[in-house]
Amino acid sequence: MLACDPTTTVGMEGCGEHKVLSADKLLNADVNVVFNLTSGTGRQDLVVAQTKWLAYRNADCQSQSDVYSGGTEQPVVYIYCLAADDSARRQDLKGFFNDLTQGLVKVPKFP
Repeated sequence: MLACDPTTTVGMEGCGEHKVLSADKLLNADVNVVFNLTSGTGRQDLVVAQTKWLAYRNADCQSQSDVYSGGTEQPVVYIYCLAADDSARRQDLKGFFNDLTQGLVKVPKFP
């Protein structure tokens, strides 16, 4: 893992890596909570959706960073895009969680 240093391009990439690792950890916890609230086909569909979302996220960020192809900013843009997409996905999962827990007496904590 790269060190975080906002004064250099490589350091900015390191800062982004730290953000992505943190965001991925939270996102995985969110997915786990939602996964445990689903069953059967709903659970299978969640796994498929999350797998396809990961492919989308990677392609989306590659596309956005392609603007800087060959430049030192390309990996920085890519890594910060991953973190931003993770945050957006967390909001989607929070909405799904709210739908799944509506009317439940015992609601698990959403990370």
